[in-house]
Amino acid sequence: MASNSASASSLKVIVFTVVGGLMLFTLPTVLVLGLGMLPTFAAMMVDQRREKYTTLCVGCMNFVGVLPFVARLWSEDHSYAKAFEIMADPFAWLTMLGAAGLGWCIYLLAPGVVSMGIAMRIEQRIGRLRRRQRELVEEWGPGVAGTLDNSEPQDDKTGKGRDG
Repeated sequence: MASNSASASSLKVIVFTVVGGLMLFTLPTVLVLGLGMLPTFAAMMVDQRREKYTTLCVGCMNFVGVLPFVARLWSEDHSYAKAFEIMADPFAWLTMLGAAGLGWCIYLLAPGVVSMGIAMRIEQRIGRLRRRQRELVEEWGPGVAGTLDNSEPQDDKTGKGRDG
């Protein structure tokens, strides 16, 4: 058991070292990603569910909003000056935050849309079952539906009418 925890901690050290080393060489990218993904970090902080659906919706859309500016940073000039220029652009902020806002909209609206779709499917199924029940009653008689005569209430114990 001790070797498993030792190997896990050594793996963490290796990953931390590699990620830290890469961050030194890609600091302009880290700057744009770090600032641009702030709505995702906020969603992560307020998301109480174990599944982290809020973080997933907001994070994916936020990343889609940040990605064009990271690509622009990589394609034009990977420097601090270009990163600060991107972060000073109001259109960049509007795109990044707007995409995160769309993620929040998806998170808030998707359950309602899905439940409406499920309710419509259930109503259609009920309609099909009632049509099938009417067909069976026409073919086999009212006993198929569970009642022989709707005008006379049945006794619970015997299944016969009160007069009989």
